[in-house]
Amino acid sequence: MSRTLEPAEPIATVDVRYAGRTVSLPDMCEYSKFYGKLAGGCWEANTFATLARNLDRDTVLVDIGAWIGVTPMWSAQIARKVIAVEPDPKCVAILNCLTPAAGNVTVIEGALTDRNEVAIHAVDGFGSSETSVLDIGDGAQASVRGFGIDEIMRHAEGAPVFVKIDIEGYEYEIAPELSKLRNYPLRGLQIAVHPQLYEKSLKGNRLWRRLRTAWATWRLGRLLGRFIPGPTLHKFEGLGSYILGGILFRGKPKGADFVFERNSAPTSEDKP
Repeated sequence: MSRTLEPAEPIATVDVRYAGRTVSLPDMCEYSKFYGKLAGGCWEANTFATLARNLDRDTVLVDIGAWIGVTPMWSAQIARKVIAVEPDPKCVAILNCLTPAAGNVTVIEGALTDRNEVAIHAVDGFGSSETSVLDIGDGAQASVRGFGIDEIMRHAEGAPVFVKIDIEGYEYEIAPELSKLRNYPLRGLQIAVHPQLYEKSLKGNRLWRRLRTAWATWRLGRLLGRFIPGPTLHKFEGLGSYILGGILFRGKPKGADFVFERNSAPTSEDKP
């Protein structure tokens, strides 16, 4: 079952302006340095540009791996609705405090998976951005409820959707679930791939693990590209270039965002 940590009282918030919008986020000391990077445009500028291109008042954002609300609460200002999926119990408590003010954000407390229940592992404690179903850490663990794509997409109620997925390496394990997105009015998809975490979860010598990681990344990109155009990648010419330069011939594999988009854009009044 999912486990939610309810704060004793509503959390304090701080207004942070980033990517052209002001958003109330948890006023917690562990995030203060990050907020400085966020306000300075030093965190995932391409992600916000992608969201701005693909969201409008007709489009629902499905944000799988919603963390502490940085992307869902920003997107709630321009999207029809935001569905925020998050398994980390500390982050769920934060999201549950933040979302009532938005009015168009639904929090799903659990993990995207093809199982009814999974264990999540916190690499650097709950509340950080590194919580994964992959068994890659020796820190805190929790059992959470699992949700398949069909269960999550039900909340979009048939509206056009843009899907953002950042699940710390587990994307490699659930390709069949991800392929179900073809059954929905998908406007676009951004999926963060974490080959360094996936490689860490594998057994065998370093060469074998690296080859398996490269092959799995190739298969994932090709699978998703069968039903939506892409992927495009920041700083890489394409999927093959990324496999070579970002994974095979690097000392440590480099994470990347695969962006798949249909040719449409929000109206000028919806842009930040």
